[in-house]
Amino acid sequence: MPARAQGVQGLVQGLAQGRAAVAVQAALRALREQVVHGRDAREICGGRQPRIRGVVGLAVPPQYRWRLLEDRTALAVRLAAELELSPIVAHALANRKIEDSAGARRWLEPSLSQVPDPRALPDFEPALRCLLRAREARVPVLIHGDYDVDGTCGAVLLYRLLRRLELPVSVFVPDRVRDGYSFSQASLQRIRECGARVVIAVDNGTTALQPLGELAQAGVDVIVVDHHRPGPQRPRCTALLNPWCGGDAPFPHFCGTAVAWLLAWGLLRELRGAARLPEPDRRFLVDALGLVALATVADVMPLLGPNRAFVAHGLAALRNSGFPGLRALLEVSGVREQPGADDLAYKLAPRLNAAGRLGQAPLAFELLATGDVAEARRLALRLETLNDERRRIEERELQRLAGAAEAARALGRRVLFLGDRAAHFGVLGIVSNRLMESTGLPALLWAECAPGVARGSARAPEGTDLLALLEGARAHLHGFGGHARAAGFSFDPAQAERIAACLHAAAAECREPPPPTLDIDLEVAPRDLSPRVLRELERLAPFGAAHPRPKFLCTGLRLAAAPRPLGDGRHAALLLERHGHSVRALGFRMAQRLSPLRAGDALDVVFEAGLNQFRGQSAVEWILRDLRSAPA
Repeated sequence: MPARAQGVQGLVQGLAQGRAAVAVQAALRALREQVVHGRDAREICGGRQPRIRGVVGLAVPPQYRWRLLEDRTALAVRLAAELELSPIVAHALANRKIEDSAGARRWLEPSLSQVPDPRALPDFEPALRCLLRAREARVPVLIHGDYDVDGTCGAVLLYRLLRRLELPVSVFVPDRVRDGYSFSQASLQRIRECGARVVIAVDNGTTALQPLGELAQAGVDVIVVDHHRPGPQRPRCTALLNPWCGGDAPFPHFCGTAVAWLLAWGLLRELRGAARLPEPDRRFLVDALGLVALATVADVMPLLGPNRAFVAHGLAALRNSGFPGLRALLEVSGVREQPGADDLAYKLAPRLNAAGRLGQAPLAFELLATGDVAEARRLALRLETLNDERRRIEERELQRLAGAAEAARALGRRVLFLGDRAAHFGVLGIVSNRLMESTGLPALLWAECAPGVARGSARAPEGTDLLALLEGARAHLHGFGGHARAAGFSFDPAQAERIAACLHAAAAECREPPPPTLDIDLEVAPRDLSPRVLRELERLAPFGAAHPRPKFLCTGLRLAAAPRPLGDGRHAALLLERHGHSVRALGFRMAQRLSPLRAGDALDVVFEAGLNQFRGQSAVEWILRDLRSAPA
């Protein structure tokens, strides 16, 4: 009997006889064993193209470096025994750097008690006083949102709050192409036209030095509700509610909507003057957690600490939300069961973002802000149509640029810099990410948005610093900003050739990054991941940034049949076998890579596991993350 099977059987027998800790330890030891079928154990953690005896040229080499996470078996043993967890789930939990059972319980049962008091936010008191004065004087308030999910959800939350408090409130949502991020001449003009004396900037404003200076000079109170890293200079504003800007907030990794929710909670608590809020206020805050969860996941905030609580409780509130737009969005997205974080990331967020990408950002706001069920349904269907159009434009742009990207790679280019007047700026972020994934190169795509003004979106693989590349072309750019792996930039299209030359020169001076690393929780056999274990594994949800789904390694699998195409042909399904056990594995956007495989091929795979529910039946299904040919 294989070592892993012995380990699992030993666990079951040991638990039955009361030898829990010993049994768990034996099972974990067996599961942790690196059974590599005659290969050096280091090959499991090897590089892009490991050498395997008996194989001349790999049919399918890995795309990642595979790295088994640190062995924390001793902790997993304790967690399994004390919390009555399966060895696999205990091991995955231990890999999340949890040190004891109390921490594990907090992880498994996220509580809103983990959310900090609003008064811990910097400038909370000035913001509170400003809003109380505005309510008493009934002065006009304008909420300045953003065109992405976080800016939209935060604007909706505060709009619904101020409407509840009977303040005269209006909203400005900038156009992605025409206005760009944060404040613009268009938003300043809107503020003047509506006579707003208080402006609340949500998910923007921290670095808007000049516009906020103009508003301060005009006597307008500005409350910035943001989460972006500040620059060296603070903007002139009444209050800067940003967890990165000082204060006592112990957790800075909130999205803008989460900061807005904290402000709403603190304001309602101050207005009601009671230890316990009235039920309508409590219901509003619970419903608004759905907005916080959606924005947290869409903005790729780490699902740690209070963010886990926000997302877990927000997901629970979504199905019966008091926001009809959220319910309608779930319906048109095809989410029939209790939604999970993946539904937010891959179904709801792309639909809301489609509005901003195609120049109709107010549509997403109107959908989430409406209190009318019929109107919500109508707007959700409009958004669905818009998202279908976004998909078509995205595919068109990808096909249009893919040839040039492959040609650049064939010429040995180390960076992609592609664009023209015909490009559609709204989808360039998605397309640049897909080209980066398909070529392994940094992809900087641009479109001419106005005469003499081009704007671009850039994505880079792990190990590449986009800001360093753009720094090499600074002399020819209007500006740039962002992060190491995602950035934006603008320039005069007449400078495109000079910028390309600078980028290629800067990339040539950079050391080629190593293949990205794929962290693996545990090596398993197919029989180890039963439906019961996978249902228990869901206790670790919600999954997302800083807390991905556990990844497993299985070696020495045999392909039972040639890969079967799925959907539009970009995806494929494999039937894998080992020691009499078979499992279906899906490779999304992997059909081309899997095409060399034939029935009988031997494979090692890294995957995530889940249950496919169909007609009341549950079947184990693997989602491939990487694979490589193995010795026959």
